[in-house]
Amino acid sequence: MTRLRFVLIAVICINVMSAGIVFAQDKPTTGGILRGQITDTTAVQNPIEGVEVKIAGRSGKEWTAKTDANGNYECTGIPTDRYLISAFKEGYQGPPRKPMMILNGGAYFVPLKMAEKGNIEQLLAVRPEGMDAVVRQIRSLIQRVSESVGERYDLDKAAVKALHRSILDSLERTPGRFSGLGAFLKASRNGNMGLLEVLLSHPICKAALAKHLSETQLQDYLDFTAARQQRNQQAVARRITVALDKALSLTADQRRKVMQSLLDATENEAFPNAMGTLGIGSREAVNLAHDRLKVSLNEVLGDAQSKLWLGVVDKVDAEKRPMFIRRKAVGADKVDEETVGVRKRSIQIGNNTTESEERMKWIAEAKLAAHTELLGPLNEGAARRLALAAKGTVQQDFESEDGDCEQIFQELEARFMKSVEAGEMTREQAAVRLQVMREDLWEEEDINKRHETSASDITKHPLYQQAIKDVLSKEAFAQYKAHQAEREALRLQALRDITVACMDTQLLLSDSQREQLEMAVSHLAPVPYSGSKPAEFMFFQLFRQARNFEILTPWQQGEFERVFAPMMWGQ
Repeated sequence: MTRLRFVLIAVICINVMSAGIVFAQDKPTTGGILRGQITDTTAVQNPIEGVEVKIAGRSGKEWTAKTDANGNYECTGIPTDRYLISAFKEGYQGPPRKPMMILNGGAYFVPLKMAEKGNIEQLLAVRPEGMDAVVRQIRSLIQRVSESVGERYDLDKAAVKALHRSILDSLERTPGRFSGLGAFLKASRNGNMGLLEVLLSHPICKAALAKHLSETQLQDYLDFTAARQQRNQQAVARRITVALDKALSLTADQRRKVMQSLLDATENEAFPNAMGTLGIGSREAVNLAHDRLKVSLNEVLGDAQSKLWLGVVDKVDAEKRPMFIRRKAVGADKVDEETVGVRKRSIQIGNNTTESEERMKWIAEAKLAAHTELLGPLNEGAARRLALAAKGTVQQDFESEDGDCEQIFQELEARFMKSVEAGEMTREQAAVRLQVMREDLWEEEDINKRHETSASDITKHPLYQQAIKDVLSKEAFAQYKAHQAEREALRLQALRDITVACMDTQLLLSDSQREQLEMAVSHLAPVPYSGSKPAEFMFFQLFRQARNFEILTPWQQGEFERVFAPMMWGQ
């Protein structure tokens, strides 16, 4: 009986515990509580009433709350999840969305700050992460605006200082509609010139300038700034045009049409700045014009040029889909400094080198065919002579390149064998490293690098040039050489223009400063050294001169070192 009593008591206890568990499970969850206060970004931190706070979860569910007169908000019953908290009120710049993990039963306090639109100091205070550099540039730029206005209209130092303070005060204190930092961030991709364009489009900035300038002076300054933008866009379009001309062998009329098509695309967000086209090659120019700017050349190009254009476009499109891996030779603890300039680099998976070479040969032949089209109608014999010369030119060009690779490989093999004999590596390690180097030498990436120069200039090959001279009359050949000289002169001028435009985009040059830089760059020759392109080399030459130019103001000298020095001294 006693044992039975214990069993009954145990059963009762278990049932009671089970009932308690069921009760606890059936009790509804309370969720989490989110509270906070929203204030402005002034030193007083005034509360903002009527702000809509949105709490958006990963599940897709959202909760909202509004701030009261004290700027406080509260939202309850929020289930466990990760959330993004945002705030909105008309006339204010919302803070960046804040990520938050909320748990059932938890209580969280999240204060937020918002800036009144039109108040630049408040806007700068709520900038998204990563905007610090742009914010500093906005403040710095206002200094340059005051400085350049003073130079242009012969204002004394006191007037320039007053103008500087007036622009800052107006932007800080005057309420009104303002596009916020997003516009500045986007414009910063085009350097100080892009930031200046946004700043001068602000009506409050215009009003501040109007206090210190006459109506005629203000309009003149706006026109001067617009002319800089237009001039640099023309330099970019001209740089792309000569790169396309190098690839497609354009006539003078075709160059004008291509140039106009590019200028028509300046409103496209993908239109590059000067620095973005400084080192552009023929294939990059094709990619830019066709894929990003959507420029159509169907009505401009001849038959052979169209075939080449479509072939290069197909090639560029195919290269947008490669996978990349990093490869390291077995037993190699560091990059080989002795391997005759061959560097480890990422390689494309799935490429067939033989097919790539065949395609590069096809492109080289197509370039020669497009160049032949420049000569005008030819009789059957002349056309056949040039066709044979083109095939021979391509064959010679590729054989010479392959011969260079073979010679390099033989030198590598000899050096590795000496290392094996000296006990510095095993025979197996040497074999693996040699295989890696062989693939590096003949892989498509390396072929493209070699033929970006050789194939694009293949029209200058002596065998092909001699064939042109043989089939043309003396007068026709003189016209051909004059056309080639014109193309080269345009290319040289485009290189000079883009070099000055790169400086102007960042330093905001005055008319006299730009003229002096143009004079300096006119004496520079685009002779590339190993690893550099002509425009980049010319820019480096100008950089070394410009560092010591007394014509630059202290602000410009600071910008020069900030923007260009890290890039150029890294060469």
